[in-house]
Amino acid sequence: MAKQQSESAPQKENVQEMLKKYKQQIESNPDNRKAVGNEIPKAKPFNPEDFEKTMSKETDPDLMTSYEIVKLPSRGLFYQDGLSEVAVEYMTSRDEDLLTTPSLIENGTVIDVLLKRKIKTPNVNIDDLLTGDRSAIILFLRTSSYGADYSVNVPDPRTAIPFKSTVDLLKLRYKELKEMPDEFGHFKVEIPMRKKTVTFRLLTSGEENMLYRKAQALQEAYGEDFNHYATMKLKAHVVAINEKTDRSYIDKFIDAMPALDAFTIRKKIIDVSPDVDMAYEFMAKDGYKFIANLTIGVDFFFPST
Repeated sequence: MAKQQSESAPQKENVQEMLKKYKQQIESNPDNRKAVGNEIPKAKPFNPEDFEKTMSKETDPDLMTSYEIVKLPSRGLFYQDGLSEVAVEYMTSRDEDLLTTPSLIENGTVIDVLLKRKIKTPNVNIDDLLTGDRSAIILFLRTSSYGADYSVNVPDPRTAIPFKSTVDLLKLRYKELKEMPDEFGHFKVEIPMRKKTVTFRLLTSGEENMLYRKAQALQEAYGEDFNHYATMKLKAHVVAINEKTDRSYIDKFIDAMPALDAFTIRKKIIDVSPDVDMAYEFMAKDGYKFIANLTIGVDFFFPST
């Protein structure tokens, strides 16, 4: 005969009843809820501004490198993300090591490497910048590192005899944008000889550098006395002629284009391109004043001491 169970012995609860009771306890007190699952806890996203604030409290400011916000001449009108300004770090003594590296100077990449080091805004590819925006950043790095005085030799327009002059780089201003691109970033110009409408776009600094290297390579390969960079660049600018977008047609049209038409397109490209206005007022030794375009030489980052 089976032994009867004692009345004081605990009764086993049904599993479903236990789960139901537990759920009711959790729902009645939200503070008891705990996240469960296989997700790895996510770290707080890195914020450069918070990091700099923290470091400024814990580190000697003299041991830190600061930066400045540089407004771009393009005002963000030519970039899909609307990039209108970039954070640019001030140059340091270590950057001078870069500027004096023979291999970088010889292959012409020294400024590219410098810009990659100094631009601190995330996801900015220097090859995607317009040439004018790139020039604005270079100008900031020069003036903030070595001052605004820049010595140049400029020819007197009356005699063509060059004389030495000191330029105040802080007097340079951005070009005024008098014409806006369409929704595709394109511009139009009427050419006088062929009486057609040419649609063109602006090139990035990376595209211009690539075309220049390609033109030089072709010149060397075919042993020619000159390269075709100007024509290759013009072809890259043009996207349509009278709404005709066939690439082969455009290239042949430009090859046979009268010089006046080519000049008209190039002038329009310069007029609408955002950039630093390099027109500067010079004064000869006898007090004669004239306007000339400032040419940046290889010594731009190596001022005389």
